Amino acid sequence: MGRAFPRLLALCIALGLATGCGPKAREYHPDWVIHSRVLFVSADGHTPHPPLPRNTFRLWFPYIIGDLYGAPGTGDFIRPVIRADYSFDIDLNLTEPDLRMSLEPTQFSLSYLHILPPEARIARLAPAVLQAEGIDPLGVTDWMDADSGERLMLIYADRPVRIVGRTVRQDHVVQYDLEIAGPGYAWAVTRVVEGNTSHSIIGAPRHVALAVTIP
Repeated sequence: MGRAFPRLLALCIALGLATGCGPKAREYHPDWVIHSRVLFVSADGHTPHPPLPRNTFRLWFPYIIGDLYGAPGTGDFIRPVIRADYSFDIDLNLTEPDLRMSLEPTQFSLSYLHILPPEARIARLAPAVLQAEGIDPLGVTDWMDADSGERLMLIYADRPVRIVGRTVRQDHVVQYDLEIAGPGYAWAVTRVVEGNTSHSIIGAPRHVALAVTIP
């Protein structure tokens, strides 16, 4: 046994841990690579606004931890290059280890929201467009389905979860029903029909934009 063990260890290393002798490599998710473009819109949220020069702004990609809303709970894990046509790519596979270390117990700021199971942990990628040499936002930034114009949220869960909630505001219903197959990322859409607002999970949009609403 004393002589056999070193040979076994060397074999495991030579095989690249393929036989399960060491830690398992993380699974790579191609759908966690986002190809997007910065779009500028006017205060109405739809009318195109002239794009700001690329040297006047920077992208910031923090996460809201343990909630869907509120202040960011992480630094900027992502530093994409903005091309001449304002397109950029981000690979969320590269940042998942840092994100998982930053996760905290879920505590919703909206009292009517609930998560199942209660021990599940979530985060929301909440990008912003800031001054190139400052910290002030240049507008309100949202993910957007570039084909439909619908505003989106990108949510991470550390396991399969369901987030539910319902409230009534001035005779209008606000409802959440977000079921994430997880662990991983899912897109949620916000829709308003006859004054009632719903939040639900959708499949990954074909074209995702980062919409900046300029006041």
